[in-house]
Amino acid sequence: MSSPFASYLGTNYSPRDTELAQIRRLLIEPGVRLKRLEDEIAAIQKTLDELTEERDTLSAYVEAHKALMSPIRRLPVEIIQDIFLACLPTHRNCVMSAQEAPIILGRICSSWRAISLSLPQLWSRLHIAEPVLPPPNSPNRRLTEAKVAQRLEVAYAWLRRSGDCPLSISLESRSNRPMNAHLADPVPSSPNLFMEALVSFAHRWQNIRLAAQLETLLHLTENDVPILKQLELVQYFENPPNFVSQFGILHSPSLTSFSFAGSNNLSDLPLRWNQLTSLSLFPRWDAEYAQTCQVALDILSICPKLQTCRLIVHDSPDVTNAVIECPLLQTIDLVCVNGSLLHTAGRLLSHLSLPGLEDFKLGGQQDPQQESTAGSLLSSLAASPRLKIIKIDSDAFTKSSLIDFLRGLPPTIQQLHILDPIAPWIEAWLDDDGLAVLATHCPGLQELTILNCRKVSDEALLRFISGMPALKHIAVEFRRERDSDIRPSIQPLVDGGLSSIITYLPDLPPPPFSPWEGLFDEPS
Repeated sequence: MSSPFASYLGTNYSPRDTELAQIRRLLIEPGVRLKRLEDEIAAIQKTLDELTEERDTLSAYVEAHKALMSPIRRLPVEIIQDIFLACLPTHRNCVMSAQEAPIILGRICSSWRAISLSLPQLWSRLHIAEPVLPPPNSPNRRLTEAKVAQRLEVAYAWLRRSGDCPLSISLESRSNRPMNAHLADPVPSSPNLFMEALVSFAHRWQNIRLAAQLETLLHLTENDVPILKQLELVQYFENPPNFVSQFGILHSPSLTSFSFAGSNNLSDLPLRWNQLTSLSLFPRWDAEYAQTCQVALDILSICPKLQTCRLIVHDSPDVTNAVIECPLLQTIDLVCVNGSLLHTAGRLLSHLSLPGLEDFKLGGQQDPQQESTAGSLLSSLAASPRLKIIKIDSDAFTKSSLIDFLRGLPPTIQQLHILDPIAPWIEAWLDDDGLAVLATHCPGLQELTILNCRKVSDEALLRFISGMPALKHIAVEFRRERDSDIRPSIQPLVDGGLSSIITYLPDLPPPPFSPWEGLFDEPS
C-alpha cells in the first residue's frame, strides 16, 4: 500500500498537527479492513481448532486399535523370553541399573514386567558393587549406609528370582577393610553382609568372582559348590599365610577355571590341577610373592588340559633343562618382576613347548637402569607357529629394547596391543620412532590397539595408518588433548573398510555409588 508518509516510516520524524489529522484519515479504511480480516481469521481458527480436536480424537481411536494388532502383542511368550535373554550383556554380568537389561525390560509395561519377573534365567547373572563406608563421623555416612542396605535388599530379591538356575555372580567389595592407623581409610562395615548373602546361594554357584574379604569362604566345602566351574578370587587386603589354601571349594569336582589375586603360597592350593583349562595365579607384585620360573614350570607340568594361563614370575638360577609339553595352551599372560623382564619371559618360554600358542601378553615394569634385551624372548616366540596376537605393557621394556622387540616381531603376528602406563610419572616408551619401526618391519599387521597413549603425535599416527595396506582395525586411546584432526585424512581408508576408533580422554573419576564398579566398561 502506498503512503505519502512512506519516506518517514521507521524514522524518528515527528509529524505536525496538520499531518496528524491526515494520518488519522489515512488509517480509517485500513483499520476497517484489518478488523474484518481478524474476524475472518478467528472464525477460520475456530473451525481449524474443531477439526484438529476431531482429528486428534480419531487418531487416538485408530492408533489404539492399531496397537491391538501390533505383531509384538501376538508373539508367544516363549519368543519374548528369548528376546529378553538376548538383551542381556554377553561380556560381563548384569548390573543393578535401570539403564540396561534385565531391569529396564520390566519398566516398559505391566505384561513385560510380569514376563521378566517370571523368567529365572534373566536373573541368574549379577554384578554387585558394594559402596565403601566412610568413617562414622563423615557427613556421607548415613547416605552410604542407606545405599548399602538398598543394594543388599536388591541382591537378595534378584537372586531369589533366579529360581534354580546356575548362577554367575561378581562382587566388588572394598568396604570390609581392616582398621589401621590411616584415618582416611574406610571403616569396616558390620559383618560381610554381601558375602553372607551370596554364600546362601552357594549350591547354585557356577561362575563366581569375589573381590572382597574372603573369610566367609572358610565355612564352605567342595560339597557346597557341586556345579562351580569358574572361580576368581581377589584378595585386596593381607591375610594369614596359606589362608586361601584352606578353602575347601577349591577342590570342587567341576572347577575348570581358577583365578587368584592375592598373597599366598600358590603351589599349595588344593586344586584339581589336572582338570584345569584356565589358570591365573596373580599374587601381589612384590617379588617375594611371585613364582620362580621353576615353580611356574612345575605348575604347568601338572596341568595337561590348560588352554589359558596367567602368571607373575621372577627369574631364578635353578631352572631345570627339561622342556614342558603344553599341547593345548593357547594364551599366556606373563607379568615379570625383578631383573630383566624380557630375559625372564624368554627363559620361561624356552622351557615350554607351545605348538598351539596364539596369544601372548607381557606385563611388568622394567627398571630403565638395568640392561634389557629382547633377543631370547623373540626367539622363543618365533618357535610358536600359530602365534597371532601379542599384547605388551610398554613399561616392561626400555626404549631401546622396545624398538628391538617391534623390529623383531614374528611375521605371523596379526594383532598388536600396546598398553602405556596410565600414571603420568611412569615413563612411556612408545613414541613416533617406535611407530615408524612398527610400520617398517610389520607391514602385514592387521590390527593395532594403543591405550593410554601420550607420546605418539597425531601426525605420526596418520603416517602409520596411511602406510599400512593390510591394516583392518586401529584403536588409539590418547591421554591428552588432540593436536590435529586426522579424521578427514583417513576418511577414504575408513570408506574402504578400515575400522578406526581414536579417542582423546581426560582423567576423570568414576561417579559415586556406580553399580558398574569393578567392571572394565564402567561408564565415566
